[in-house]
Amino acid sequence: MLFEIVTTSLAAGLVGFSYFKRSELDDGEKIKKIALNCGLYVKEEKEIRTMQLYRKKKHEWGMEYVYRIPLGMCLTDFEKKTEHLRDGLNNRKKPINFRGLVQMDFKEKLLPQIKQILGDRYISDKDIELNYDGMLNIKVLDRHIPNKINFNLGMLGECVDWEIPLGESRYGFVNHDMERGHITLAGATRKGKTVLLKIIITSLIHQQPENTKLTLIDLKGGLAFTRFKNAKQVLEVATNIDEALSALQKIKSEMDQMKCWFDKNGSEDIKEAGIDTRHFIFVDEAAQISPNIITGKEEKEKARKCEGTLSEIARIGAGLGYRLIYCSQYPTADVMNKQIKQNCDTVITYKLRDAVASRVVLDESGAEKLEVPGRAIYKTPDGVRIVQTPFIENDQIEKMIAPHITIKPRREELIIEETTKSRGNTFKLEEL
Repeated sequence: MLFEIVTTSLAAGLVGFSYFKRSELDDGEKIKKIALNCGLYVKEEKEIRTMQLYRKKKHEWGMEYVYRIPLGMCLTDFEKKTEHLRDGLNNRKKPINFRGLVQMDFKEKLLPQIKQILGDRYISDKDIELNYDGMLNIKVLDRHIPNKINFNLGMLGECVDWEIPLGESRYGFVNHDMERGHITLAGATRKGKTVLLKIIITSLIHQQPENTKLTLIDLKGGLAFTRFKNAKQVLEVATNIDEALSALQKIKSEMDQMKCWFDKNGSEDIKEAGIDTRHFIFVDEAAQISPNIITGKEEKEKARKCEGTLSEIARIGAGLGYRLIYCSQYPTADVMNKQIKQNCDTVITYKLRDAVASRVVLDESGAEKLEVPGRAIYKTPDGVRIVQTPFIENDQIEKMIAPHITIKPRREELIIEETTKSRGNTFKLEEL
């Protein structure tokens, strides 16, 4: 008897829930209502003309709504109300998973199942994207982005040529093509920037071992790049401004020779020349190489030369096969060289200190609102996405690059070799 009462009550509850769900506005109608309340309509005499839903389509990432908008309105009118639309779609907190209620097993104890369903409630976190192609297209993205992703070799299996695994977005997993050009990378301490640098370097070594050259400049002591310094793809690891200047001058000399070769052979860029090799220059912490930050006349001059070479790499290096990854923890207008920034087509930024720093990197605010470690804004000429970048363990890195490790002579040994040569000694050190 008791079981019948409980099941009857539960069935009635399900009917009530089902009615409530049907009676609630769907997102398409909710968008129309929000737009009306925000003044997104046109008055013609006594008649009010509003946006009209033309069609809708379901995708894996959410719903796509297409609207006719009244004459006299444009995409900019709706973009100004983006936050109102987004907040309006997210004003219902902690909805219940109705599918879980329908799938309850009545042969088992009901109370633990109900508790589980209530415990699994989620917070609505929808996002929207707007564009216009004759009609207003609004994408409502409700695909969940996980708060943590662990790196695995399967991610590399989905990459081709010069792609590296970037992370999970609302649209699905995202790969970044390093052939796109230079990258500006920013993020506060312990938010994911250094981990992403390790993933990029590891992926390049693993995917393109014969075609990758690396110059690593880490002016915070070089600890982030310690595991890579003996990889055969790594030409130099610079840990102070003198080493950085030396490494960059060598790259500039190579670029000058490459330009002469291209001119002689009538090649416009590296693809037309049929050259497969790419040289990646990583600069971790731009502030330590900025002449606007460094003090001391001599050091400031070295920094000026470094920044000048980096600007030239950013300006003409892409066509010659050079790729710059330019990083900063605390980006300011003094640190982020404008010419370098303008020539970086891709921007990846983790959480930053404030909206000012976000505008320096992205030209808009938003990075200051990223709270989850590993969560980043990924901006390219194709648009902006939020991604959760993978976390890679140091053991995974060492295992993947182990086949490419070579024993290199220590810097002290090289100095001894040069000294003995200057004295006419025929002693020569060879790499083992």
